[in-house]
Formats: sequence, structure tokens, C-alpha cells
Amino acid sequence: MKNIAILVYDLTVEYNIVVTDGITDFFKDKNDVHVIISTTSSPHNEVFQYDYQYWTAVELLKSKNIDAFIVITNTYFNSITLENLTKAIEGLLPKPIISVSNPMALEGNHYTTVSCDKAYEQIIEHLIKKHNKTKIAFMNAALTKSPESDEREKAFRSAMEKNGLKVNEDWIYDGDFTPRSAYDCFNKRLKKGDKPPFEAILCANDYMAAGCVSIFSELGISIPEDVCIFGFDNAEVACTCQPMLSTISQSVFMTGYKAAELAYDILCGKTVPEKSVIQSFPIFRQSCGCMPKKIKDRGYYDVNGNFIEEASVKMDGLQLFNNSINDMATIFHVLTMTDTVPRLNEFFTIVVNNLNYIHLGMLAMCIYDEPIFLSSNDTFVMPDKARLLMLIDNDAQIKENYYENGGIEFSPKEEILPGGLENFVNGNYYILPVFLQSENYGYLVCRFPTNKYPVYTIFLKILVNSFVHSYVYSKKDAERAFLAEKNQTLNFQSKTDELTKLFNRRGFYEYGQQLIDVAVADGQIGSVFFCDLDGLKGINDTYGHEIGDLAIKTEAKVLRAAFRDSDMVGRLSGDEFGIVAPGLPERKVEVIRERIKNLNEEFSQEANLPFILSISIGPLEFDSEHTDLKDLLKEADKELYKEKKIKHAERKN
Repeated sequence: MKNIAILVYDLTVEYNIVVTDGITDFFKDKNDVHVIISTTSSPHNEVFQYDYQYWTAVELLKSKNIDAFIVITNTYFNSITLENLTKAIEGLLPKPIISVSNPMALEGNHYTTVSCDKAYEQIIEHLIKKHNKTKIAFMNAALTKSPESDEREKAFRSAMEKNGLKVNEDWIYDGDFTPRSAYDCFNKRLKKGDKPPFEAILCANDYMAAGCVSIFSELGISIPEDVCIFGFDNAEVACTCQPMLSTISQSVFMTGYKAAELAYDILCGKTVPEKSVIQSFPIFRQSCGCMPKKIKDRGYYDVNGNFIEEASVKMDGLQLFNNSINDMATIFHVLTMTDTVPRLNEFFTIVVNNLNYIHLGMLAMCIYDEPIFLSSNDTFVMPDKARLLMLIDNDAQIKENYYENGGIEFSPKEEILPGGLENFVNGNYYILPVFLQSENYGYLVCRFPTNKYPVYTIFLKILVNSFVHSYVYSKKDAERAFLAEKNQTLNFQSKTDELTKLFNRRGFYEYGQQLIDVAVADGQIGSVFFCDLDGLKGINDTYGHEIGDLAIKTEAKVLRAAFRDSDMVGRLSGDEFGIVAPGLPERKVEVIRERIKNLNEEFSQEANLPFILSISIGPLEFDSEHTDLKDLLKEADKELYKEKKIKHAERKN
């Protein structure tokens, strides 16, 4: 079995999707291939706050499981240069690395490239002879420092020279491949009613051409009467734009298909050329005046004047949602099934019950022993160990939850999944890091049967976020249960008060602080109470110390009954008690007061005490800004003093 990894910046952009689709199309009838797709963003990328986390997947792909790599280089140039991208992935050597559209300075690198020289020559000649246009501008993507943009501008300049035209440097405009860059460029240079100084403009991609259409239309510039517009790529936007864009088809699909062919042939031991060249060709539509604007059907004229109905040929573009209603329903279903934070066992059951509905054939969740904190400046180091927590494979009828038994331990440096990928059917697999903000927990591996990459990108991210919340919740829940057990069983005699069997001062401070820290980390507030038994000296003087001890023991039972098992009660000194109650806001203190009063009456009678117990309490709320137990108890003591003062005044009256 051959395992071939695809590295792509993301799968929400049409170009990236079409190239990936070309790669997977080549492998669809190969029974000896696993395709592993990874959306990696770029190292240290801060375009979106935590995008750099996706690059951690590259370290995983260094696993011995992977045999060759295909890097879709053009997808990265908004955030990294080709030189820096090359340095970032050189650690994948000596395995074969095939790059799409750009050569990489790596030993043994093979690549596909698109030649656009002839297409530009044909467009310039077409503008001169067919439309009598000689004042021609060019909009590059120099702001991205893209080699692809440089090649297109170079081809444009050469085509102008071969057709006897001189390039006007004032008509070379800088963009960044986005419609907005073109819109802003001419919005600054032209006012409504102005005419551009040129008669035609060639843009380095269709999106910038669409931006030109938008701003020119707003400014009252007619297309193609005042200016002809050409794009590049023949993306979906070229057909949806009004007027439809004349453009250059660079056979995006074939750049991926040929890269896949190179990778496969190399792994089969064949000798392959370093470079595989794909020829681009011009497409003439409405924005240059070759098609009437009233025509709404897809189609174009080729360089020989033949009309081509695009419905009869393979489209370069890809409709992202073949059935958008069903796809949106699926995404809504995923949101609904993850709108709670269940424990991890419940999460597993939810996924098992819904895997078919969201069209995943297989899902594996792998977690590191401890979360790895990662900032954008850090270099991710793959841990030596990971654990497979759950594996669901509908084809193999596997539904395994390994979480309760600690997971299946393996080395992610050696293999992506325990036993490698050899045990799984051939197909397209997807790797996604499991992270929440700056903490990286591991990764998931899934297999999906369709090429609806944007849809999968959305709901897999939803699934990852839900898993992380469930995983963290389950761990915190276990910690809370552990602390509650300590509070109930009082195993540590050195931290236990002998008379009341509550935590003594030492135990209360230690475990009470832990309980506050866990609650705050979980986003909770809560309350701390400092309590003092009323009139203990008088009880000892009147009834003796034996009754005094019984009063203390009875009050301890009252406090344990008044609060929850998960709350912590301790005896701090002779007649002083402390309580830590996570999740209990200060506004509910009056309910606690009333409960304690009633329990004092009930328990005093049960203990046959010759009086009714009474206790004064000083409550104080804790939150993320106030977490030190000793400081909280000092402030609670001040509240206690206020209550004591009120009671003293009432007795005088």
C-alpha cells in the first residue's frame, strides 16, 4: 500500500479544492493507495489567531507511514514565501516531494507547472485584431510576493513585446489575488464619470478581474465598451460574474492530476521528468465583447472562433455544494448534536449514532498524554506517545471506545494510527489537529467518500471543538470527583480533625485551595464561608466540656448536611469552621442561612442537647480575580464580625 500525503493551505478556496480534486481523481481507481489530505495553514501564521496550530500536522506526516508528498504551493503565498515554505518542509526529505505549480529547491523535487506565455500572446493579438485595443494594463498580485504572479506578469510583458506594443509602467497595478485589492486600487484612482487611461486590463486571476468589474460598474465605466477585462484561472466566479469574464484556463484540475501521476510513478520505480508542463489557453466571453451580454448560458469562444458549450466539457471550477440544502442541513445537524458538553463516553455514543448521517466512513481520535501549549512563535515537537481513544469505521463495522481503559498507546513518530494505515481500506483520508486556542491535544483521522471539502472542513472543526470540550469536561469531572471523595472519606488522618472527622486547618487549606483552582479553571465562581459557633464558652462553662464537644460535633453534621457532597467543610479551630462551595453565588447565601437554622433545630433535638445550636457565618464570593483561600477567609472573617455585631446588639435589646 502506498501512502501519499497532500499538503494544502486550506480547503475553502476554489483553486485549492480543484487541485485536490485532480489529485484524488487520479487515485480513484488505484487499489494500492491511501491519500492523506492535511490542511496545514503555515508555520507561525497569525492571520487568524490560532491558525498556526494546523501546521502541527506536518510533524505527524513525518511518520514512517507516509511514502510521498504533494505540496500545493500556490495556496500558501498569502502568508509565506516559497523560500520559507521550502525550508519549512525540508524535514520531510528524503521522501519524494512533488510540488504543484512551483519548483522547490529540494533534492529530487519534481513539479507541475502551467505555461501561460502562448495564452497571453493570443490574448494581446486578439485585443489588437478583434477589438482594436492597444492601450493595455496589467494587474499583478505582487503584494503576495507570489512566483505565480511574477510568471504571469513576465508572460504579459513578453506578449506585449511580441505584438509590437510597449508596456506603460503606470498601468501596472499591484494586487493580492483578492477582489477587494482590485476594487480599492481603482476606487482610489478614479472618480465617478472618469474613464480609465487604458482600453483593456489583464488581471493575474479571476477574483481581481471580478473586483475590476465591480468598481468599474459603480463608476459608470461600461464593460467591454469602455474597457475590456480578462482574468486568469477560469474559476467559478468567471461564469457567475456579470458580464461573464474572458479569462485564461490554466487547467487547474490537470495540475493536481499530473502531480498525482508523478508521485505514483516515482513510488512504482519509474523514471519521471523533473517538470510536467501543462498548457493554458484563452477563453473569450462577454467582458472582452466576444459574447453578447444577453446570453446567459455557459460557454465561450476559443482562439479559433469556435463556440464551446461548457456543459459538454469538464469544468475547471467546482461547484462547492452539489446540494446546498442537504449540506446546510447536515451542518445544522452537526451543530445540534454538539450543542451540549457531554462526558466523553456520551460523546462517543453521539458520534457513533450520527457518523452515517454526516457521511464519514471512519473516524479515529488520537490524544497526547498531556495538552501541549503552543504559541505562534513556538516550534511544535511531536510527543513520543499518543493514545487512540476511539475508532469508528462503518465499512469494517468497528465501534471501539478505548477511553475508559486509558486508550491504545503508540508512537506518532512511527505511525499515524496503531498498526499504521494498512488495516484500513484505500481511499481519501483527512488529518486535522485537535486544538482549542493555544492548547494542542492531538489529532483526528477520518475517511470521507465525497469531495465536498468545504462542508467537511466546517463540520469536522465543529466536531473537534465539541470533542475538546467533552475531553476537558471529563478530566475536570474526574478531578472534581476525586476531590469530593477526599472530602467524604477523609483518608488522610494528618489532615483530619479527630473530633468532627472534618478536614482540619491544614487539610482544609490544601484541598480547599485545589477545589477553588479547579472551579476557576472550569469558568466557575463560588463562595467561601467563615463560620463561628455561637456561645461555645458559655456552653462549656454551663454544661461542661463534654457537652461542648457534642455541640461542636453536631454543628459539623449540620454544616455537612447544609452543603453539597462536592463542597468542602473544615474545622479551623475550636469553634471556627470553613466552607468552600464552587458554583454557589453569594446571592444564594440567604437560602443557606435558612437551611442551617432549620438543621440546627433538628440536629440539636436529635443529639438531646439542652439548647438550640446557633452559628454565625461570613460569606464571600470567589472568582478568577480572587482565588487565594487565605485571603478570602480573612475577608469572610470581616463579614462574620458584622453578623456577630448585629446578634450582640439584638441580645442587648
